[in-house]
Amino acid sequence: MTLSRHSSHVEPHFKESNYIRDLVFGFGDGINTSLGIVAGVGGAVIAADVVIQAGLVGMFTGARAMAVQNYLAVKSQRQILESEIRREEFEIEHVPDKERQEVEEIYKLKGFEGSELQKVVDKITSKKEVWLKTMLT
Repeated sequence: MTLSRHSSHVEPHFKESNYIRDLVFGFGDGINTSLGIVAGVGGAVIAADVVIQAGLVGMFTGARAMAVQNYLAVKSQRQILESEIRREEFEIEHVPDKERQEVEEIYKLKGFEGSELQKVVDKITSKKEVWLKTMLT
């Protein structure tokens, strides 16, 4: 199959898989905690339904704790990112020469030099959105 001039080839890529990470951490934590509770309570001379109930309570409270911790972690991460965005916006606005020099250093490390480097830096710094995204990445 050939692509026409007007169609574009799009490859699906995973951007970030926090859900899988959270599932693995939560599942691992939940299993270990629940097994610990069941083993501890199961060692006592009590009815099996009490052991099962203790395991279920441990599982649900553990899941709730993981959810709260994840919420707080994501919220904190978002606040840090927003702070970085505001800082870069401020620097682009108030110390553009320093920020331009940073862009130049970034692209020197990528192998650009001379007039080619200046063209790249001029192009990036000509649009604030592109400049900001470059500084953030």
